[in-house]
Amino acid sequence: MSNYWNDPGLVQPVEERRRSRFWLFFPFLLLFALIGAYSAYWVYARGEIEHGVGEWVAAERARGAIVDYESRKIGGYPFRFALEFTKPHYQPPSMASWQGEQLQVVMQPWNWHHLIARSPGRNLVTDVQGIRHTFDIDGKSAASLSWTADGLHRAALSLNDVSALIDGHAYTAKAFSLNLAPRPENADDLLVALQWDALTIDAAPVEAPWLGTDLQASRLIAEIHNFYPAWVRSGGKLDKLYDAYLELGGGVELGQLLLNWGPLHFGAKGTLTVENALVNGSFGVRIDDPEGLKAALKAANRWRLQEQATVATLETASANDGFLMFTVENNQVKIGTIVVGQIPVPAP
Repeated sequence: MSNYWNDPGLVQPVEERRRSRFWLFFPFLLLFALIGAYSAYWVYARGEIEHGVGEWVAAERARGAIVDYESRKIGGYPFRFALEFTKPHYQPPSMASWQGEQLQVVMQPWNWHHLIARSPGRNLVTDVQGIRHTFDIDGKSAASLSWTADGLHRAALSLNDVSALIDGHAYTAKAFSLNLAPRPENADDLLVALQWDALTIDAAPVEAPWLGTDLQASRLIAEIHNFYPAWVRSGGKLDKLYDAYLELGGGVELGQLLLNWGPLHFGAKGTLTVENALVNGSFGVRIDDPEGLKAALKAANRWRLQEQATVATLETASANDGFLMFTVENNQVKIGTIVVGQIPVPAP
């Protein structure tokens, strides 16, 4: 028979037994306290976001912008803030307007420097001339914006599946992405990465019908030097950007261009600088699958002497992963010492 009278468990002090039970429940108490504190933070932050959005809407309307929506709410607890608008309509003064079926802006509670926006369904953009452009976007597509105390860090657009009608022309794209970021070493420079898996246009180019309407997987990686000063000087107008570069100076480093369009498999790389309205530098071009290109040109009755000479030259230069190299000297484009073209410069 056991000696129960000598069992220490039966004679353990009450205070010690209570302490052992406290440490058993302590992790759960700590977890509940953390959940409560986090929930209080989330509710407080949601109120701050609501207040900030309301102030922004009022400020935009005060300066003459159109900011309308059918409803607005914030959800997403516990792992995000999700600001949702139904039937949003936004138009800055004297600028294009945008209307959508839904807009969702998402932010993580622990990262206040990164926004993700989605606008699934039909999106209507009306430019300042009153021309309407439509974009039908799937639910996986999104745009994102991140920044630091020093300014913009990255802007990105990812379109999983989109169809568009722009200026009366129909386009479809799959896995389209565009990434823009200031270069870390110099915030005036812009890093660009553009790619897609498939892109379809409604008609082949008139001057090159043999290309067809389907573009396969393609990519562009480039650095544009002195972009932001030139963009400001141009007033944000793309058609004025080149003139601003000639005036301010800058340059482009084309790290990689891969364009796959029907039978054409084209590649390019190079570096060009602009200073005192003069363009200098070098670039190279190449093709893959020259036999497929020849067959397409022959089928389109475009296999003339000029095309034969061009394809033969590119085929020879592209062997062993090579490039046909061009130099640019004071706006003149050369192969070796032979001038083959001229960089256009507006008259003063």
